[in-house]
Amino acid sequence: MPSPPVVDFSNFLSGDPERMQKCADEIGHACRTQGFFQIINHPIPFSLQKEMFKLSKEFFALPLEEIMKLDKSQNDHNRGYEVIGFLRGPESAGRPPSGADKEVRPRTQLVAESLGDHFRDTCMEYLNQVTALTEKVMQAIAISLGYDEHYFDEFCTEPMAFYKLLHYPPQPEDAHPLQRGIGAHRDFGVITLLLQGDVPGLEVWDEETQSYYPAPPVEGAYVVNLGNLFQQWTNDKYISNVHRVINRSNVDRYSIPFNYNGNPDFIIRCIESCREEPEDEKYAPISVDDYVRQKYKDVYGRVRIYTVAEKAVAARSTRVRIGQDTSALCPYALDMIAMTCYAKMQDGPVDKRLA
Repeated sequence: MPSPPVVDFSNFLSGDPERMQKCADEIGHACRTQGFFQIINHPIPFSLQKEMFKLSKEFFALPLEEIMKLDKSQNDHNRGYEVIGFLRGPESAGRPPSGADKEVRPRTQLVAESLGDHFRDTCMEYLNQVTALTEKVMQAIAISLGYDEHYFDEFCTEPMAFYKLLHYPPQPEDAHPLQRGIGAHRDFGVITLLLQGDVPGLEVWDEETQSYYPAPPVEGAYVVNLGNLFQQWTNDKYISNVHRVINRSNVDRYSIPFNYNGNPDFIIRCIESCREEPEDEKYAPISVDDYVRQKYKDVYGRVRIYTVAEKAVAARSTRVRIGQDTSALCPYALDMIAMTCYAKMQDGPVDKRLA
């Protein structure tokens, strides 16, 4: 079975044109064939990554009462904690998330008081570093498409960007066959950089074999995947692939995905190198802001609303089942999301990708 290729990103960072082109070519091939690749030898210190996982574990080990002070449904920024098995419901779809109002980097973070300044400062340092790395990856993708490294500079100005601290408890022995940590989905934004930790669980769909293959963790590496909006931007030349997470280990799994959607005012229209004639364009131009707003409504407009009391009960439960699957989790959030992902169910017939 295939596996997301591992790309030595130091080649791109070297500044040597030949090495940069080689790296860009490897990334371009992965974007056309899998929509996934991994990068190693990047500038983010391993020590910072380890500290982020340490802080994530400390957060999820807090008493439930402390965690629920950050309940995502109780603030206007669509940031915070989401209980095991629960998603934001239709109450979100009626009003634009704060990111749609350009508050993509709020001056204050939503942080548990008991975690202190070190937690907040480390999270901000990580956010800054992973944002810079993502923009370097965008430069490599630009070269892979036949442009210079500055092609996406306007798109990368004042970007919408956020990350999540995710916790997956072990899969119960009596779990339903369709129970997932995160169900099969495509990311609907532009690009994601995932820090996996050391526990496997990520699986990527392979169209040729009609099956999933594992994407095992590589120490210090980032798994990079494209979202639906990037596929649309490239006229389907670069793909957004289906993936899921199932924690089959007997230990807790932690991961930190970072989602980057660029400047909300930027107009996504077909990249010229991805079509021969204007009439070949498959999608109408759309702003990042309008696209994300619509996807946000599509996803969260069909999920049941749960009360705070129901969430508190569920958080204490060992198993939670929901008969609703969505194309993404928390698609529009800011700076930091702390969320436990587990026990989502799919009801009724599903195609093979979702089984």
